[in-house]
Amino acid sequence: MAAAPDVVSIPRTYAELRREVERVLLVGRRAVDVAWLRTYHETGRLIHEHLRRNEDRADYGAKVVGRLAAETEVSTRVLYQCVQFYRCFPIVQTSAQLGWSHYQLLCQVIAPAERKTLAAQAVKQQWTVGELQTRVRALNAAPGVGGSGEAPCAALPAAKLLTPKLGTVGRYRVIARDDGLAVDVGFKLYRPLAPGEARGLKAGAIVGVIDSDAGIEPAPEAKPAHLFTYRVKIGRVIDGDTLLVTILLPQCQMDEKLRLRGLDCPEMDTPAGKAAKRYVETLLVETAEVIITTSKVDKYDRYLADVHLRQRSGETIFLNNALLVGGHAVPMGEAQAEWTP
Repeated sequence: MAAAPDVVSIPRTYAELRREVERVLLVGRRAVDVAWLRTYHETGRLIHEHLRRNEDRADYGAKVVGRLAAETEVSTRVLYQCVQFYRCFPIVQTSAQLGWSHYQLLCQVIAPAERKTLAAQAVKQQWTVGELQTRVRALNAAPGVGGSGEAPCAALPAAKLLTPKLGTVGRYRVIARDDGLAVDVGFKLYRPLAPGEARGLKAGAIVGVIDSDAGIEPAPEAKPAHLFTYRVKIGRVIDGDTLLVTILLPQCQMDEKLRLRGLDCPEMDTPAGKAAKRYVETLLVETAEVIITTSKVDKYDRYLADVHLRQRSGETIFLNNALLVGGHAVPMGEAQAEWTP
């Protein structure tokens, strides 16, 4: 006679049902988290070791990561994060109660000793992602952090930084339109030249607009690289690489959404994305003036921009590179990074 099948215990009360569902979900989610951690860590190890073998080849890292992203359909951001994860944590205890979001935050801590201590505390005290985020923010904001000479566990051996584009505010090109000569002030806006102003000028010349009264002056020293540069007022930081600004133009102002040229920050629904946004907001606190040089629009019809923050201390910060150096962004493709006006 065949043996009777095992009787599966079925919760009788709602309290038992809730307890069992929570237990199964907890075990299942933890198993998924551990699998992802191992996957990301091993992916980072493979890329890291490959790059080490080819470290004598200039720019190889950025190229191979871009190719991997295209052929595996995994974003460059995730691949860079995997490499950063492995470099920050060559040995990772997946049995510990830390998930991928915890490790993404810990990778933002520059000094290895501080990172290791914070990771141990997070495990011991069972910090949530939010609790760890608060401590990482406080640590990174503390004076002197990172001054020990220790290098961050960057995603590439050396960050490939952008060559800043910074023109001269108030320089514009003269163009020919159906109704005569006009000044191209950018953003598909044009200021017609009065007959007296146009005298001696021809299409292609570069002139200076003195002030909001739009007086015209010759600018014989100006070159195309001096164009499309403006003072702006920051309205809102949308995310680490997108700003809503008011652009100060001759005789008018306009609101525009700008995308920082040549880089990509994590999405805002991730801890890293929120950290990138906070980083930009922190820099803006001590900013006295914001100067931008714009490029062509991207596929979402946003103007690309090099953003320069002139601090009250007198220092000028090129925001695009600051995000790359700080590990808050990864480089974008050459087509976006190298466009010139």
